Amino acid sequence: MIFLTTECDVLVVGGGPAGVISAYTAAKLGKYVILTDAKSMDQIGNKTCGDAIDLRAPTLIKDKLGLELPHGDEISDIIERLVIQTENQEVDVFGDGFVVDRHIYGKRLLNQAISVGTEVRPHMNAKKSLVDGDWVVGAEFKNKENNKTEQIKAKVTIDCSGRNFVIRKTLPHEKFPLLELEMKPDEICASYREIIKLKEEDHNYHKAIYLIYNNLVPEPGYYWIFSKGPYELNLGIGWKLSNPNKGANMRNIYNKVTHKFFKPEDYEILQAGGYTIPTRYPLFNAVTNGFLTAGDAAFHVDPFTAEGHGPALMAGYYAGKQAVEAIENGKPSTEALWEYNKNCMEAFGTLHCKTQLFEETLAAVKMKGLDYVLRRKVLTVEDFSRINSGEGISTSSLLWKVMRASPRYLLMLKFRKLAKGTKKVEELMKQFPTTSAGYNAWHSKFVPWFTSYMKSF
Repeated sequence: MIFLTTECDVLVVGGGPAGVISAYTAAKLGKYVILTDAKSMDQIGNKTCGDAIDLRAPTLIKDKLGLELPHGDEISDIIERLVIQTENQEVDVFGDGFVVDRHIYGKRLLNQAISVGTEVRPHMNAKKSLVDGDWVVGAEFKNKENNKTEQIKAKVTIDCSGRNFVIRKTLPHEKFPLLELEMKPDEICASYREIIKLKEEDHNYHKAIYLIYNNLVPEPGYYWIFSKGPYELNLGIGWKLSNPNKGANMRNIYNKVTHKFFKPEDYEILQAGGYTIPTRYPLFNAVTNGFLTAGDAAFHVDPFTAEGHGPALMAGYYAGKQAVEAIENGKPSTEALWEYNKNCMEAFGTLHCKTQLFEETLAAVKMKGLDYVLRRKVLTVEDFSRINSGEGISTSSLLWKVMRASPRYLLMLKFRKLAKGTKKVEELMKQFPTTSAGYNAWHSKFVPWFTSYMKSF
């Protein structure tokens, strides 16, 4: 077997948002960066997803890197509201963001990465990591154009290879014991989505994202409606692979729910496809000697909204920055890269732990329970915000809400449990270790508590 070998400062595997921003950041800071992707050059960045992105992430990379916010034909709609809806009720939780054309926006970011010196290699199918002792030293690929095996060696390898996390999962566990190398079925969500265009009348979902809990969708899954601008919508459905109904025909259920909102003859399908995403708290440790991971590959997806685009952009910035700092300090070891973990926890990791508890709560109260607390006005928009932030609900307010919840008091106890849980998450995440030396002790405290607390719902 003939190997073609290249060496660089930073190797980025995967050209999604995490990969492109990692590459842009490291190249802009003066490093020789190679970015690989399995797709052709014109298809890099094109992915089936919900297309929504929280405002915080584009703002971060604008402030830190000078990259413009999504604009022009990159934006399908501006988001001002995220709405949770049941069969009979709805509540606004939060908003502020964009629905973007993933391909157009991604291409602009890729071109900007190229403009600062990133070398892009398309058609490169990542096969495995390259290891020397307890260091990651690069990755091996199959070039789909010439069918040759190629190795790219680097001082730092950044795995942005998506939900399959090809590089991380091929690392030998005995040499990298602090890294998780697997993902469980209950940590994966399967989904199906379509982009539709209405033929005559415009829709009523502008500037909004709707997460709809419908009795046709296996719980705790939901159906979504995202505005894509005039006449166009991103519609989809999803639930966990561990769901007892995982064998149900997702497209059939999607059609049944969709046709409750839109008649088949009233729209045309512009795009359709399925995909899977991680829906759990992020990797608490995403680094080892010569290695970082970001985006879906590091489980950087909000467990409640399933939005991974924004966290991927943020993680990409922090990964590229930390890789360069570690190289310039002489040795990109676990310790030299550790700050990346702290940055991710502060930027979105703590929030994602809270939203996973929120998602577990909604799964526990089920659609009928959520419909009940909204219909009786037991919980308000402000209550949802306070609970999700860990602020909680005052004792006097809680007593009044319990009275309003009569006779279904247990529903309020579950939301009270959520408030206590989010507060505990905040407390434990503030204790996140500053070095790898304290990681095992912290991890053995947080994860058993968090897992047990989720099951208690």
